[in-house]
Amino acid sequence: MKTLQTAKGDLLATIQIDIDKADYAEDVKKELKNYQHKATLPGFRQGKVPFGMIEKMYGSAVTFDKLNKKVSEALNKHILDNKLDIMGYPLSDPDKQQPTDPETQDTMSFFFEVGLKPEIKVDLAKIAINDYNIKASDKEVSETIKRIQEGNKKDDKPAELNEELFKLIFPTKDIKDEKAFRKEVAAEMERQYVVEAERMFLNNAIDKLVSEVKFDMPDAFLKRWIVANSEGKINEEDVEKNYDSVYSKTFRWQLIEENIAKANPELVLKEEELREFVTKMYFGQLDLAGMDEDMKKRLNGIVDSVLKDENQRENIKNQVADNKVTAFLKKAMKVKVIDTDYEGFVKAVLPQEEKPAKKTAAKKTTAKKEEKPAVKEEKAEKAEKKPAAKKTTAKKTTKKAE
Repeated sequence: MKTLQTAKGDLLATIQIDIDKADYAEDVKKELKNYQHKATLPGFRQGKVPFGMIEKMYGSAVTFDKLNKKVSEALNKHILDNKLDIMGYPLSDPDKQQPTDPETQDTMSFFFEVGLKPEIKVDLAKIAINDYNIKASDKEVSETIKRIQEGNKKDDKPAELNEELFKLIFPTKDIKDEKAFRKEVAAEMERQYVVEAERMFLNNAIDKLVSEVKFDMPDAFLKRWIVANSEGKINEEDVEKNYDSVYSKTFRWQLIEENIAKANPELVLKEEELREFVTKMYFGQLDLAGMDEDMKKRLNGIVDSVLKDENQRENIKNQVADNKVTAFLKKAMKVKVIDTDYEGFVKAVLPQEEKPAKKTAAKKTTAKKEEKPAVKEEKAEKAEKKPAAKKTTAKKTTKKAE
């Protein structure tokens, strides 16, 4: 058995695998012998069925199985030995004739097409991007307070601005007057604005990088791969229709993020970062140093339970990865910080007539609907905080913790 690789064009190659019947015949015979030892047929004791009958009954299926296994092993070994950096996985080469009847051919040649990753240079320091420092305007604070009053009516009348309402909205704060209340409302709004601004920064950074970092890809191969990988859920027409706007951007971002992660090992997620995120998500800013051992044990047990759930763990990894890469890009890119209120932020980052919730095709998450942040406005029992679910469709920028 031997392999041969030939260039088929830019970022495209054909891997030829030549295999003789002798390369897998012994494996086929051994497997059929196992079948013979276990087989029970009318008129024969177990293990006494003639080998010829077993071969006739199972020979074809076993031959195909062992042949496919040998070819797959040879293909994977060639990729590893030659350190090929491929996109997706190999597909049958559509321009080559493939073997059709291994039972009658002593020597066969299989042909696989592979798409190769391009070389990429990412100079983050040269890419300019805006970041937004959003402050709550007096108008926005007043509107939020009005909604708070409407959401906490008494006798069908808006709640009064008094200590009872102040305590309801901020139970851990000692607020005595409207001025102090407005200050706390503004502070809470601005904490939520930070979340909105960070999400938009990452989306915009991805768009910028996808747009400005230039490189070629094996697009024809990738279109075929998308159809093959969808297991019948996507056809060629769908791919052609959405390739430039969706698929190409996703592949380009994956390659860029991989390049950034390789060059910056500090982006690799650590298990302790996931645990810290869960602890803060569920328990806020607890004084861990001041806890007794029994309390620490119980807290760690809860964190363990959360991270053992595969879905929650993946969601948490995605959120921590987003946070890390956002902080990294803010330091690495040419960032201009713009002070604004929330209304100005929305006008600056989104086209007219478009609501905050713009989908970014290149990003692997679906952004939540971005509504104007506001502090708690309704009476409700304190809900248990849980990590927000995040839909993912592709790798995140940082390497994940195992």
